Amino acid sequence: MVREIVFHLGDCKTGTTSVQSVLAAGAWHSAAAQICYPARFNHIPLAKTLSVDSEKPFRDKRFEALRKDFDSSDADIGVVSAEHFEFVDPKALKSAIEEHLPNYAGRIRLVAYVRPHADRLVSTFAERSKKGLFQKPLAAMHKKLAEDGLLLYAPRFQAWREAFGEAFTLRPFLRDALYRGDVVQDFFRFALSGADFTLTQSSQQNESLSVADVAMMRRLHKRIRNLGGGGKPLRQAQQALGWYLSDILAALPSVEGAEKPRLHQSLAHQVVEAYKADAALLDEQFFDGRPLMQQALVAAPEKAVEKPQSFLAADHFSKAELRQIEAWAQLITRMILADGDHFMWAVRPEAQRGPQPGRG
Repeated sequence: MVREIVFHLGDCKTGTTSVQSVLAAGAWHSAAAQICYPARFNHIPLAKTLSVDSEKPFRDKRFEALRKDFDSSDADIGVVSAEHFEFVDPKALKSAIEEHLPNYAGRIRLVAYVRPHADRLVSTFAERSKKGLFQKPLAAMHKKLAEDGLLLYAPRFQAWREAFGEAFTLRPFLRDALYRGDVVQDFFRFALSGADFTLTQSSQQNESLSVADVAMMRRLHKRIRNLGGGGKPLRQAQQALGWYLSDILAALPSVEGAEKPRLHQSLAHQVVEAYKADAALLDEQFFDGRPLMQQALVAAPEKAVEKPQSFLAADHFSKAELRQIEAWAQLITRMILADGDHFMWAVRPEAQRGPQPGRG
């Protein structure tokens, strides 16, 4: 039985994939403790049983499997990692822990990382674009997130603190505030309670996508949706395509001088006004009054470009290149419509694949 459990809660766009890559590969060493990480790559399926209606029937089965893994392990620390916990009611997780992990009462710690408001807006725009979930301008994403309240961090993280008290820790996703300037290093330092450790594979995150990359993927997704007729199965396949194609793009050498997605001046000022109160509250409640989130927010206009960037593929690619994108869109659509389940399995890296789906 592990002696304690650490829940890594995300957030999305805070290096969770890098943390999970090291955990899944066992690419670390410490003389002080061993970690049990019972997941092929992450625990998103487990987290979804607490928030997604279609997954809730699997809640008991998945949490019981987790309990058995931790009970049968001789490691010191059990780790659960899923950025989807960002969308979970803390009380739902607390209830599941009390029901399925009662023997670990008082021996559970939780950590989340929070990305500054302006950076998270841009990264969410790129993320949803690459998955085929958003085709509107960046300013429209700001409006949507403001309406949804996704970037109103303080109330959400206060709910985690109310549910778990001092067992919950919030860390700023800021290079200067992270241990060794790296979120993977910071997470392992937290999980191992400060004990010495070494990583045996690189913890560096891949380059973020360029404006041209995002424009290409938006064009690809738009054509696939039009060619495939829409619907949930197609949308799921497009999300898988976007997730893993963007990983490949990000791992390739970047094009010198390639422009990265950024706010424009007028939008940056809107973002500052929208979130300055939340940033101040977050600093006061979680960072001992240090103005970490406030300084990051105020700096947004300084990093902004003058005018909105174009994410239209026609503004970045020649007619010949657009023709090639169209050909790939037609071929990929044909593959998805032929066998969507197998397509979603095949686009994953081999280490992240489950059993091969049956062929009809």
